[in-house]
Amino acid sequence: MIRIFVEGRDAQFLEKYLVFLWGENRERWEILQTNGYTNLPLLDQKFKENTEQGGVNLIIFDADFPQNGGGCDQRKKYLQEQLDNLSISADIFLFPNNREDGDFELLLEHIVNEEHACLLKCFEGYEKCVAGHVNPDGSLKYISPNRKAKIYAYIESFKKSRKETERFKKQKDFFFDNPKYWNLETEYLSPLKNFLQSAENKHSNSAL
Repeated sequence: MIRIFVEGRDAQFLEKYLVFLWGENRERWEILQTNGYTNLPLLDQKFKENTEQGGVNLIIFDADFPQNGGGCDQRKKYLQEQLDNLSISADIFLFPNNREDGDFELLLEHIVNEEHACLLKCFEGYEKCVAGHVNPDGSLKYISPNRKAKIYAYIESFKKSRKETERFKKQKDFFFDNPKYWNLETEYLSPLKNFLQSAENKHSNSAL
């Protein structure tokens, strides 16, 4: 089995993306949520169990940014040290593209349907407007919305059927398998696609 460890909110996207790439093949893939990059010690037995059974472990987390203690190189170094300390093995991919600082939401900004990318521009104008209001001492008067809010606003802006609205509001379904919203064929996803393909090849070879 290919066992993928994610932080949490990206699980829905990866489930849909795996089906997009290889169809319904759930017995080969399992996605486990860690609820944060510091929680690997809580799941070490899940790593070891899969390795002992001939499986492949993957970690797909955010690279984050230097200003919040992350950054692609720094986060990879931290995670590899955790793996070594726990005597477990896994291949690591960091959002957005395994090279640059960033996070899952930054990846999503790059894969929106180009026809509707204008919605992100509208939101950026809103962000600038909010940030432009300051107190007499120069501090920000309001809290600037984060990228999670931008992605939520992107999906919320579309007209939907009653059923779709319910899925979005109650189930937090972001319709990652719907090309109306997302372009899963974009070149920007190539690093992730290649990473997953490499894992698929490794797992297939180990089964021979």
